[in-house]
Amino acid sequence: MRPHRPAYLDRRRSRSRIALGAAFAAAALTLSGLQAIPAAGAPAGTAAGAAEAAAQARTAACADGGDQGPRCVVLKTALDTAPAKGKKTTLTVTLDARIDIPGAKFEIDLPAALRFTKAPEGFDVARRASALPDNGGSVSRATRTLDLKADRTLTFTAPVTAAATGDLVVRARVLPPKGYGAGVEDPALVTVGADEASSRLGLKSGTYTAAPVPDGTTVEPLTGRPTSKIPAKGLAKPHSDDAATSTAKSLAGALSCVRGSFVYHDEDGISRPSANLQVQVWDEDPANSDDLLTVGLTDGNGAYRLCFDNGTDARGGQDLYLKFVTQNGQWGVERDDDDVYEFRTANFEDRGDGTTTNLGVQTATDERLHGALRAYDFVNTASEWTPGDCWDERDWDCRRTDINWHPDDDPGGAFYRPSEDEIYLPPQDADDRNVVVHEMGHAVMDDTYEEDDFDSHCPSPHIITGTSHVNCAWSEGFADWYGVAVFGDPVYRDRTDTNNDASGFTVDFEKHTWDTGGWDDGDAVEGRVAGALWDLVDTGTEGWDAYGEGLSPVWNTFLDHRVTTFREYWDARVADGREAGAPALGSLFQNTIDYGYRNPLTSHQSQTRPTPDPAHNYRFDTTKVFWSVVALRPPTTADYDLRLYDDEAQNNLLTTSVAGAGATDFVAINSNQRPTGDYYPRVSLISGSGDYQIEADETEGIFSGSPTVTMGTDRLAAVWDICLLNGEKATYTVTPSGTDQDAEIFVLDADRSSGDNVVTRLGATATGDAGGPGAPESVTVDLPSGCHGLVVVNKAGNGTYTLTKS
Repeated sequence: MRPHRPAYLDRRRSRSRIALGAAFAAAALTLSGLQAIPAAGAPAGTAAGAAEAAAQARTAACADGGDQGPRCVVLKTALDTAPAKGKKTTLTVTLDARIDIPGAKFEIDLPAALRFTKAPEGFDVARRASALPDNGGSVSRATRTLDLKADRTLTFTAPVTAAATGDLVVRARVLPPKGYGAGVEDPALVTVGADEASSRLGLKSGTYTAAPVPDGTTVEPLTGRPTSKIPAKGLAKPHSDDAATSTAKSLAGALSCVRGSFVYHDEDGISRPSANLQVQVWDEDPANSDDLLTVGLTDGNGAYRLCFDNGTDARGGQDLYLKFVTQNGQWGVERDDDDVYEFRTANFEDRGDGTTTNLGVQTATDERLHGALRAYDFVNTASEWTPGDCWDERDWDCRRTDINWHPDDDPGGAFYRPSEDEIYLPPQDADDRNVVVHEMGHAVMDDTYEEDDFDSHCPSPHIITGTSHVNCAWSEGFADWYGVAVFGDPVYRDRTDTNNDASGFTVDFEKHTWDTGGWDDGDAVEGRVAGALWDLVDTGTEGWDAYGEGLSPVWNTFLDHRVTTFREYWDARVADGREAGAPALGSLFQNTIDYGYRNPLTSHQSQTRPTPDPAHNYRFDTTKVFWSVVALRPPTTADYDLRLYDDEAQNNLLTTSVAGAGATDFVAINSNQRPTGDYYPRVSLISGSGDYQIEADETEGIFSGSPTVTMGTDRLAAVWDICLLNGEKATYTVTPSGTDQDAEIFVLDADRSSGDNVVTRLGATATGDAGGPGAPESVTVDLPSGCHGLVVVNKAGNGTYTLTKS
């Protein structure tokens, strides 16, 4: 009995298409060469006032498209008959909208071997290049913008002529504007033969043909890195009903071999090796009693070499043929119900004993089926990347996950069904590596979690950039991350889940942070979870993220705990003893997940940060028994405040600097009188926006002679101890070396800071005269004995400041 599987990813709906209304209205809008027929009986719209409603409410009546979001249009594409070359047929496309969709883009693609008999009126038709191999190099694309209504079914018809023979796909798609559901594509398969008898609609069942590739074909690896062969477990078992004729003495001489390789065409038409593909060597016998001689897998180059006993066929040498099968012990691609794709070579009869037959490079002859091989190889890349010999490295018995894919059968979206350990893909999604591997990420989580039940609380729709639920954000965020991490590329692309246009949906998990337009914040957003996982692993530096630890720590915490939220994952990581301090917390904060991040400040090194909304928190450690300072330079038109806390939890506020818009705030710390140690600055937004700079500076030492300090445009402040005798009156002057430099000078009374021993800009005892750019600035003081503080603020410019005392 199968163990209970979690239901957290099982959002699948009925595999049959939603039925169209049977009764069609008599009224019809007729166009030249194309007919649009409004129909009654379609589901009524429920999204009244859709223009004002939020996208989630607007699409509530739409079908669940799995991980691709709501599908608000049911689309059906069909040809009346299978035309022979030179003959005509009628193309019919039906659109049934669940909601009102203004400005939906409607496209129909005819492959190069088909032509619109007459250009449809109201559509723009253009011939354009196409990389998809089954299009024959180009398509005729008919395009029109439609305002779809929930209470109207539209049926479009157009005459089509077959210009050449071939295995073809007609594709229709609807691309709604953003907020109206996912893009929907529906294909119709047709084989155009030389005559009517050799033409057919749809895809035949059974075994398909493999044949040698054309001479001169170049094969390029998919990922640019080597692929290893997985263990040959779970393959078909050799069997034979032939009586053995070889003796032990002659067996070595009867051993024969075959070798070669198998390739497929990727979505750009490039030949790629099909790695870890099952290869079966058969002997053809009369009366359908063929013998399976041996079974193996292709290697990382798609190559194989298999040997067998050639002496078991009483009629002479084996009459060989090979089958290439889209299934191994860990994954597979099937049409439905364990009906895998098989590609059979021609027969090679009477192989001689002790010979090796080179079958060369073979491929599937029906280009429409290369989608199965693309999806298969995307999962192969995932298998190569995933640690361990199984999807769950801690597992002793590897599970197999199968992908259900058919070139003209849409299961209603892309999703993983844990009750079956199977993935379901629409036809076009076999071309989207991130979609395929995202769904594989769900399978990996399901395999790892074993019998644990986990409700993801995923709403429909749930989107990468929006708030859903902390459980949903974890399950989907993990799968989003897995879908890009496998390929070492943070950009997630779904070419058919289109928000706005034919370019598809794209999101870069490396390029979003606070204030990124269109993104919600926090650990209830799946894209934020995916970005945090990416930044924990990678070694790049961007924004708050300056940390990277590689895959093992992140992956092992996932394997060793059954968590249901990212917060639980983080707590498990802490329990595992992994890095959970400021460096790793910065990777999370970069992705708007704040679990107590205190960004460390290094003395004399400023940091540039975006608008502090929400507030930004820092840590600065004093180590010297002198004065030190923390300075904040806001944009000229913005007002940000600088608070200084004595504790990490920020409960003990020491002081706040409120200098106003455009002024450099600072808080100076008198470590002559208070212990050295940790402090926690906090930058808060008062008004305005824009990048600011923050810097912590320990002392330049005790003021003596004529000290100098070099301050570039990114340096904010410097501080000295001025140790005076009782009653000593002194004037301090700061002189810039360049005309663009503009300094401010402040003196801080040690006695006046005797409370908490911290002083803000507005609490300075004396402030220098405003000399302006290029001019010196002076301040005169008469203070009691002690070591007071002198702060120079670099208001602008780049150069050297010289200080004098008189």
